[in-house]
Amino acid sequence: MKITTNWIYGLITVAVLVVPAYLLSKKPEGPLPGQEIADLGRDHVTDIADVTYNSDPPTSGPHFPMWAKKGVYDRLISDGYLIHSLEHGYVIISYDCTKPTVSYPWNVSNVSAHDEPTTESTDSGQLLKHMKLVPTGEMAAFTPETAPDVEVELPDEFKSESCKSLVNKLSEFVPQFERILIVPRINMETPITLTAWNRIEKLESVDNDKILEFIKAFHNKGPEKTVEN
Repeated sequence: MKITTNWIYGLITVAVLVVPAYLLSKKPEGPLPGQEIADLGRDHVTDIADVTYNSDPPTSGPHFPMWAKKGVYDRLISDGYLIHSLEHGYVIISYDCTKPTVSYPWNVSNVSAHDEPTTESTDSGQLLKHMKLVPTGEMAAFTPETAPDVEVELPDEFKSESCKSLVNKLSEFVPQFERILIVPRINMETPITLTAWNRIEKLESVDNDKILEFIKAFHNKGPEKTVEN
């Protein structure tokens, strides 16, 4: 009887210690960083001139069959490439060294979601709206060294020392993660905007804590899982 009693007391002690710890570990996490944006699908197209996205920068929607790989880009990159990167779980840090304040009357367009490439290429002739690179080989992607040609020159503000300093600060996040893009962008509402698939966060300055929180929450969490070297 004594052994049985001790055994019961032992179980009670374990329960008292373990159960609260378990419940604490299962405590719901706080809200995810940034703002959720409605999903506009994953269609492959070769021109996005007629596409209306529901955020700036966009976080989903029709995009090119090619995508931008990890790194720091020195030119404007079409959203057609960048959205495909988001689909692969990249987090994009866009920066605007002109720091404008602009209001956008975005409208959500109805787009069905599937990931099949188009069989016919269209070209609206609009800058940064048409896929200029042709996929070759197994990897239909490009790097900062093989990026598309410059279609629109960046304003002089992007050549300033303050802008270079900003880029240097943001570039520090690239070696820490496998899927990070740093890209210039004009006419944003804030100097810095973070985007992932269906998620966006706008920042007035370099906030390392918020940037890291966003990256850790959404890095490699896109709807299409890929292995990239």
